[in-house]
Amino acid sequence: MIAVALRQQSIGSVLAACWAIFVRDARIALSYQLNFWLQWVTVLFSVGLSYFLGRLISPSAAFGVGGHQESYFDYVAINIAFLRFQQTALQSFALAIRESQMAGTLEATLVTPVKLSVIVLSAGLWAFFNTALQTGSYLLLAIPFGLDLHRADVVTVLVFLVLTVLCIAPLGVVAASAVIMFKQIGPFEFFITGLSNVVGGVYFPVAMLPLPLAIAAWLLPITHALNGLRGGLQGASLAQVSSDALWLTLASAILLPVSLAFFAAAVKRAKLDGTLGQY
Repeated sequence: MIAVALRQQSIGSVLAACWAIFVRDARIALSYQLNFWLQWVTVLFSVGLSYFLGRLISPSAAFGVGGHQESYFDYVAINIAFLRFQQTALQSFALAIRESQMAGTLEATLVTPVKLSVIVLSAGLWAFFNTALQTGSYLLLAIPFGLDLHRADVVTVLVFLVLTVLCIAPLGVVAASAVIMFKQIGPFEFFITGLSNVVGGVYFPVAMLPLPLAIAAWLLPITHALNGLRGGLQGASLAQVSSDALWLTLASAILLPVSLAFFAAAVKRAKLDGTLGQY
């Protein structure tokens, strides 16, 4: 009974810490009204960009699932919409740590009884919530332009949405670790985003790539994430994209604990060096 009570108290403490960090980040984001609403304006511009790109290229089976012919607009609009989750993962954790460094609150936050893993992962809660709202709005705005979602498999989409966040978030945790060590946000996000745009299947199918680049694409989480999400919105069942789901599951199981261990090591080193509070 005592063990159960302690476990429940521990879970409650974790949830309370997550909620507090979520509310803090939401208030900070909403306090910068211009920046917040400009993000939503870019959603509309992105839909327009996808639409005009789609008009340049004829529908093809290469853009669909299982040989089904799809328009290029459907292909690229879905990819750009969900690419936001990778950008959020790569930016939000590192930015949260950097802002805490600049505000002088990082050291105080990291010496609290809350686990490091809870602190760093909670730093992305508001960003992912906001990204989910923007992605949903993007897809809804794209429907009048011709995006066809009537065949969407909701289960497949939800499963891949969770797997996408779990697999890509560790990359953001690694970026946050680099901020702890080097006190700067490096070009990591720019490099990964550029690589994804070129070989990750964002603007053209991976099948069009030469073999060396196709291998590189297979190693990127975003390739499998977009395959599953695009397939789900085009009507593919979870069984049809099970290989991508398995890849993301295995990668998440490996990357998440490794990234958290890397972050803990970075914090430990900064404490020993006495540089945790420096910026």
